[in-house]
Amino acid sequence: MILYGITSRQLKTTKLKLGLALLSAVMLAACGGGDSSSSSSPTLNLNAAYTRVVTGGLKQTGTISGYCQGTRQQTYTPTVSGKTLSGAAALISYESEIDSLVAGSNEFCKGFYSYDGSATIPIYYDPTNVTPITSGATKNGYPLGLVWSNQAAPPTSVTAGATGTLATYVNYTGDSSRPATEGSRTWKVEADTATTLLWITTDSAKVYGTELLIYNSITTYRINANNTLTPLKKEVQATTIATKGAGDQTIYETYQN
Repeated sequence: MILYGITSRQLKTTKLKLGLALLSAVMLAACGGGDSSSSSSPTLNLNAAYTRVVTGGLKQTGTISGYCQGTRQQTYTPTVSGKTLSGAAALISYESEIDSLVAGSNEFCKGFYSYDGSATIPIYYDPTNVTPITSGATKNGYPLGLVWSNQAAPPTSVTAGATGTLATYVNYTGDSSRPATEGSRTWKVEADTATTLLWITTDSAKVYGTELLIYNSITTYRINANNTLTPLKKEVQATTIATKGAGDQTIYETYQN
């Protein structure tokens, strides 16, 4: 499960599907802190909420609007104990996706939302901290997929105004020893109600070694009083690099709860 933005299957650089797993999927290097922006804002356990949704699984259905239109359903299974492809101990969740676009959708949208539920993608987590770890996949002798760094478990205590970095990564295509893209996952906490908070994660990806932005994927979750997470919405800000020259475009997903 990837708790922020783009899934791993969408990070296929060769197809420019906005490059990456929950909350969708998932990941966290938390180094946040900060003062509450509201005297009535609660203090909640983000670590417990995050861990619960990753290990317990999630099914979310969203309405797609903006540059693309349709529906998207993602399922993340509860984690099971296993190993990465390189033999490291891991918790593994399996992600699947079913997309349905309106008739006449453009080629970018048909490529970005192109899944029929027939494939499942494993997402690997550290068994102790439940943070994302590299799958260990290779191709042609080169790394393949996301290689994570700077992961750390999210904080147990957050209030409005807290910020931090979830993780950083580089993304390999398996055709070169040089990564194709690099990115960061950051977060902030905002006030919501007297008993809940909003956790907003941002996945930003750039062309490796440059400042050329490919996309920002911003996902908003509610941290509930019982230390659970509820996905609310996502905003994908795709630049012309991702849309293959169609200009900067924005996609919205609104989740049903």
